[in-house]
Amino acid sequence: MEHATYLIIAYMAIWGGLAGYLLWLSNCQRRTARQLELLCAQLEQQEDLS
Repeated sequence: MEHATYLIIAYMAIWGGLAGYLLWLSNCQRRTARQLELLCAQLEQQEDLS
């Protein structure tokens, strides 16, 4: 029965790590999208001035 406990802990660690990675990746994607929106707005503003 002791081996089953280690297996459960290992699965929990793997799923926890995967969830953490997906949250981190989502945060990076949101930040990149915001930066792209700002860059597009700056580009449109420069085009309007020309």
